[in-house]
Amino acid sequence: MSKLAGLILVAAALSACTTSGEKGNPAPAPPATSSSDSDSGTKLPARPQALKLDSVDTCKLLTADQMKQVNAVSADPVQLDLVEGKESPSCDYGSDGGFGYQVGAVTHNGVSYWLQGGGNVDAKVIKVGDYGAVQVQLKGGSGFDCSVAIDVADGQQLMVSYIPTTTKEKDQAALCGKAEKAAGLALATLKTVK
Repeated sequence: MSKLAGLILVAAALSACTTSGEKGNPAPAPPATSSSDSDSGTKLPARPQALKLDSVDTCKLLTADQMKQVNAVSADPVQLDLVEGKESPSCDYGSDGGFGYQVGAVTHNGVSYWLQGGGNVDAKVIKVGDYGAVQVQLKGGSGFDCSVAIDVADGQQLMVSYIPTTTKEKDQAALCGKAEKAAGLALATLKTVK
């Protein structure tokens, strides 16, 4: 089995994990009717400008130099069910070191999707460069993966995941740091795409 196939299997297995034992995608529960937007921990900063993802080639969002910075050696286009409702054009950036990155252009649902609360993910607002973003990880999980969803346009998000394919990495903060670094690089490239 190739490393890319292994990476895809790990990603698929992770997306099937839920806290209730049901199969499905990591997803927040529907919002409660009494939810409030006044919680500063879930409020995204204003984006400096909209960066539409509609025709972006996700396998060009990490340049050759940026791939070296995150130790990625290959880029393979895929369609992934990153956010419930529709598959998104994505790219698997593979490595020779037991990990990989996924960069996805989600055009059917913005980052507010992750801030609805409940479900089987923990989400917190962060900043990547000058854009608001949401760090997403499975509840109660450590060492599985970490994703960063950047608020790039209304109803759209640039989603970058770091996925170790071995059990050597257990520090969740380190995993999320790697996802955030790759997300920052992909965002920098997206700003140059016309």
